[in-house]
Amino acid sequence: MKDILSTDLERFKAVVETYGAREEAWPTADHEMMQRLLETSDVARSLLRQEKKFDLLLQEQSRPIVASSDLLGRVLVNAEDINQGSLFRSLWPFGSLWQPAAGMAVAACIGILLGFSSPNILNNGDEYTLNDTVFSGGTMIDLETEYENL
Repeated sequence: MKDILSTDLERFKAVVETYGAREEAWPTADHEMMQRLLETSDVARSLLRQEKKFDLLLQEQSRPIVASSDLLGRVLVNAEDINQGSLFRSLWPFGSLWQPAAGMAVAACIGILLGFSSPNILNNGDEYTLNDTVFSGGTMIDLETEYENL
């Protein structure tokens, strides 16, 4: 009998600790055993009282803290002081944009100029390139003779 009572008390304690002191939160399969233990056992009633106190403490601690309107006003004023300006200023906080844009444009122009003026490094000697002088004469006869000499 004591073994059954101790296992029932262990189950009672587990249910009360898991689901709290409210009977409607307990599993329906355990209601009959829990009611019987509450009627017969002082230990069960003590466990339930402790759990009710704990549940009350949790409810008191879980109430939301309401901020005063003064605090809310100060937060909003500080937020406005921090975020002064447009979306562009928040995305680019480094000052004016023309300086880095001008630097990138100059670098691009120098790169293009160097690309056009540099020698053809892929030239393999068998082919004529645009940089080489292909025709030395100006008449049609000179062109024919140069073509035959190739």
